[in-house]
Amino acid sequence: MKASHPLAMWIGRLLIAGIGLGILQGLQMLLPHWLNPYYLDIINLAGINIILAVSLNLINGITGQFSLGHAGFMAVGAYSAACFTYYAGPRLILANGPVFAIALVIAAIAAGIAGLIVGLPSLRLRGDYLAIVTLGFGQIIVSLIRTINEIGGASGFSNLPQMSSFVWIYSGAILCILTVRNLADSNLGRSMRAVRDDEVAAEAMGINTTGIKVLAFVISSMWAGVAGALQVHYLQLAHPNDFTFVRSIEVVVMVVLGGLGSITGVTLSAVSLKILEEILRTLSGAFWVGLGVVALSMALSFSRYRSAMRASVVGWLLWLRWPVLATLAIFLLFHYGQSWLQQNISALRYVIYSLILIVLMLLRPQGLLGRSELSWNLLRRRQIASAKESSTGDPNTGDVSQGRAGSVAAHEPGEPADEGIEGTL
Repeated sequence: MKASHPLAMWIGRLLIAGIGLGILQGLQMLLPHWLNPYYLDIINLAGINIILAVSLNLINGITGQFSLGHAGFMAVGAYSAACFTYYAGPRLILANGPVFAIALVIAAIAAGIAGLIVGLPSLRLRGDYLAIVTLGFGQIIVSLIRTINEIGGASGFSNLPQMSSFVWIYSGAILCILTVRNLADSNLGRSMRAVRDDEVAAEAMGINTTGIKVLAFVISSMWAGVAGALQVHYLQLAHPNDFTFVRSIEVVVMVVLGGLGSITGVTLSAVSLKILEEILRTLSGAFWVGLGVVALSMALSFSRYRSAMRASVVGWLLWLRWPVLATLAIFLLFHYGQSWLQQNISALRYVIYSLILIVLMLLRPQGLLGRSELSWNLLRRRQIASAKESSTGDPNTGDVSQGRAGSVAAHEPGEPADEGIEGTL
C-alpha cells in the first residue's frame, strides 16, 4: 500500500485540529445556556487537573521516577504568565488571544527551564532522594513568591485579566494528552519505560538514563507551567497557597489512582476526583454520609466475595465480618452520631475524602486501569478473559488454575497481568 505524502498527512491533521477547535468553540457558546456557572467552573478546573495529571504521569508513571514538586513548576509558569499579561500585556497592540498565547509559551519556557535546573543535578538520584529534592524545590518556590511584593507576595497576585476559557483549557488538555501519548509510543517512550522497569539494565544497553529522565522532567514541567497559567488567568488570581505541597500530593493521587503509566486512567481519575471534591464540598447531611458508608462497605464486601466463594467455610466466615462491621458502623452512626454529624459535617470533608481514597486503593491497588489504556481492544480482551475463566474455572471446587491462565493469556505480550475492574468487584 502506497504511503501517504507528508504534505497530505499534515493537511489532514490541520483539518482535524480545525474541526476540534470548532467543536470546542461551539461547546463554549452552548454550555452557559445549559449549565450554571458553578458547574462550568467544575468542568474547566477538571480540565486543568487533566493537564497536571497527564504531565506528571510522564515522570511518575512512564519514566518511573517520583516527583513531589509538580505544584512548584506550576507556580513558575503561573507567575511568569501573570507578570507578562499584567505588566507587558496592556502595552502590546494585540488582542487578548495572541497575548495569552504568548503568555502560555512564556509559562512553558519558564517552567521548562526550572525543570532543567532542578533535573540536571537531581535526576542522578533515585527513589526517595529524588522525591525529597523535588519537594524542597516546590517549597522554595512558594517561599520566594511570598517575599516578592511586585507579584502580590503572601496576599496573592490579583486583578489578572480573565483570558483563560473552556476552549483554551481543553485545547491544552488535548494537546497535552497527544504529546504524552505520542512520546510514550516513540523510541524515546520505550527508553523511558526501560528506565522505569530496570534502570541498571537500561544503562547497560546503552540508554542515556540521565538524559531520558531530564527530558521527561522538562516536558512534564513545561505542561505544569501551562496548567498554572491557565488556572490563574481563569480565576484571575495567583496565590501562593494554590501551589503548596498539598497541591503536589493531590496531583500524585490522581496519577496513582488512575494507574501509573495509563494516560486514560489518570484522565478519568483527574475528572473523578474533582467531581468528588465538589460533592464533598456541598455535603450537608448525615444521610449522605451514611449512604457513603453503605456504598464503601458494599464495595469492600464484594471485593472479598469472589475469593470467599473459592474458599472453605472459614473463608465465608472471614468474609462475613465486612457486612457485620458495616451494619454496626451504620447503626452507631445514625443512632448516636447523627446530630453531631449535622453540625460538623463540613469539617469532616477532608477526612471523608481521605477515607474514600484509602478504600479505592484497597480495592484497586494498581489504579483504575493499571498500565493499560482504555480502548475497545482492552474491553474485548476483558470479555475474552472472563469467558475463558467462566468456562474453565470452577469456583465451587476452587479449581481456578485454568481460568487464571486464560485471564493472563488474554493480555498482550509485555502487558502486566491485570485482573481488570471486574476482577476486583
